[in-house]
Amino acid sequence: MIIYLLHLMSDYTLNPSYAQSSELNAYIADLPESFERSGILIWNGRNKIKAVDITINDAKKMVVKRFKRPNLIQKIGYIFRSHKARKSYQNGMEMIRRGINTPEPIAYVEIRKGLLLSDAYYLCKELTHCTEIRDAFEKEEWDKDVAKALAHFFAQMHERGILHNDMNNTNILFSNEEGEIHFTLIDINRVTFHDSIHTIPMKERIENMTRFTGRYDLFQFIAKEYASACGIPNPEQWAKEALMQKKQHDRNWNRRKAMTHPLRAISKSS
Repeated sequence: MIIYLLHLMSDYTLNPSYAQSSELNAYIADLPESFERSGILIWNGRNKIKAVDITINDAKKMVVKRFKRPNLIQKIGYIFRSHKARKSYQNGMEMIRRGINTPEPIAYVEIRKGLLLSDAYYLCKELTHCTEIRDAFEKEEWDKDVAKALAHFFAQMHERGILHNDMNNTNILFSNEEGEIHFTLIDINRVTFHDSIHTIPMKERIENMTRFTGRYDLFQFIAKEYASACGIPNPEQWAKEALMQKKQHDRNWNRRKAMTHPLRAISKSS
């Protein structure tokens, strides 16, 4: 029994499109060692992300995300519920099926000691020629073309029954190719799916759009464009009501931060 509990076991799902790559299979089979010794570090925080050179179909690089190692209570919880790595893979496959861009999932890997989760990884194709949406909105005169396109993207996403649920300005990427703007979503483990836009309450649709900016003029512009794209009557009035919900969201967020990071809140107010 003790030997079983200490034995490392790997559970993974591999995108069938990449199942024939011997290099990829070898990388997965050698986790976590292969993650530690290879790749270029692109993020080192709560989670650790690397770009790894590998030959898989037309891709030359993949991105590998190692999630924060769970504590004991979390390890026990992951016996009964899915980890973020698995959710990222499943959500990514479903988003692509519904026609919303996200880096193509390659695999998720869960490494366990007996039943307890030790490490979890999410592998996807590397993105190129994309930038974070905040790059278009940080200037005093934000990019109205990108803002209008983003409003239509929100409408399209909701029409296909998708709520991202963490739509901050680092999780929305965009590219502008010969005047055609495309959007891609990352950090997708919190995504939820509905049958259609008609099964998503309006309050949830607005809430889903509140986090990408703190600028109320920008938000109201996008809300109005969104309402027009969705065929909502009186888009200007609807946008004003949506802005009121965003302001309440921001007040609640600031109160939570003041409680969880009081020193930071004090320094901002002084």
